[in-house]
Amino acid sequence: MEDKPMHRVQYDQLRGVVFNGDMLLWRPVNLAGRVIALGTSLRYRKRIVHSHASMAAWGANGRLYSLELIQWHGGRHLHLSDELKRYPYSCEVWKPEDKSFCREGAVRQMLWLMGQHYGWRNFLHITVRMLFPHFLLPTPKNSDDPDQPLVCSSAYSWAARTGGGVAPCPQLQDHDVSPADLALSKFAKYYATPVV
Repeated sequence: MEDKPMHRVQYDQLRGVVFNGDMLLWRPVNLAGRVIALGTSLRYRKRIVHSHASMAAWGANGRLYSLELIQWHGGRHLHLSDELKRYPYSCEVWKPEDKSFCREGAVRQMLWLMGQHYGWRNFLHITVRMLFPHFLLPTPKNSDDPDQPLVCSSAYSWAARTGGGVAPCPQLQDHDVSPADLALSKFAKYYATPVV
């Protein structure tokens, strides 16, 4: 998605509006994120503002979590409110539009990835694909069990496809999906930028 005006919503108003499986796309907050956003902007020849993706999930304790795979940490679940305090105005909530999308199934698959290693090989693959689009790389075919560790956006794509029943970017294999691909797909629409 290109940089457009934000629709800001207070965090305490998210209950009843944000559901399991909603896509969280993040704007860059560090140098690595800015490099990713620059690479995707070059690839798509438009300004892309996302460098990370995660999935919203409500815990049994009533707290809203961000389920993600991130460099140096791998798969983890964090309280979304804590992340919004740490990185204000960087998170966007995107709502999947396909009525057949099984939110609980997608969250179940994403939870399976918590504790997994980060997919550095997958990160390198996506980076080369973005920076050198004519350089053909072999891409692992989609599988119901990821045979290689994934990155954030590939993890969301895999969980949505295998557990949710809808591939966010049907033209791409899960290992090829970047945060920009998720933002540019017809799978979900921007809803709001939560603020604490």
